[in-house]
Amino acid sequence: MPSKNFAFAATTVYGFEDLAALEVEQLLGVKAEPSIGKLFFKAPLSAIYKLNIEARLLHKVILLLWRGEVCSLEEIYKAARQVDYASFLAPKQSFAVRADRFGTHPFTSMDIAAAVGQAVIDSYRSSTGVRLKVNLDNPDVEILCQLRDRDFFLGINTTGESLHKRNYRVYDHPAALSSTIATALIKLSGWSERHLLMDPMCGGGTVLIEAALLARRTPPGKFKKSYAYFKLVFTSLEDHQAFLKNALKNSQQREVPLLGIDKSAEYLQGARANASSAEVSDTI
Repeated sequence: MPSKNFAFAATTVYGFEDLAALEVEQLLGVKAEPSIGKLFFKAPLSAIYKLNIEARLLHKVILLLWRGEVCSLEEIYKAARQVDYASFLAPKQSFAVRADRFGTHPFTSMDIAAAVGQAVIDSYRSSTGVRLKVNLDNPDVEILCQLRDRDFFLGINTTGESLHKRNYRVYDHPAALSSTIATALIKLSGWSERHLLMDPMCGGGTVLIEAALLARRTPPGKFKKSYAYFKLVFTSLEDHQAFLKNALKNSQQREVPLLGIDKSAEYLQGARANASSAEVSDTI
């Protein structure tokens, strides 16, 4: 795998950007730049596997294609048009553009998505002679872009569905806590796995389960069956399996003092089911 560094963005929980940046630095050994709801960094392509499999505080890992300031839809189109998409999409692959916009602008998020989509088609056709297919429902490649005031970036979603969905959850609590928020709270509390962690209103058990997974060094990717990068031309299933195997090697089957309490028998039953699905019911 090439050792060249690429630009990345990663989305995370608002308010926990510094904590997420620290996690990226610990996992990759690179400096991460926190921003609002996201962070930016440079790393080898292998970061795609490492972060998607092992990160606990990130939502999506994005391979950046362009980042800078823009003032209009025309500038957004020009920025997106500069990218050589032939390096990232095969001729028969479909794509979709998803856009988010924050601030006051004389256009909408849908306008941004349309402008970027047209730029992708025009750029690809110019360099290859092929007109890429658009598939808004189930694209092979999802291009994400965000405009906050004048700051704009676009990139390829390597994750797919957000990493905060751990896939061990078989019971959905009516006010379920996000797994990334639960992990952030655990880290901020300064909890040590040698000491009891008690959740007096445990609900579906998210805090306790995430604490158990953290203490046991179990990678969240153990429970995720599919990633967007499975369809990308510059990644491989063999590399994914190698990174997952290596991450699982570091997992330790240790007992951790964890206690959950709730007034609802239904919630406790659901928490037990979730803990069993996450393979940590023996320590909660």
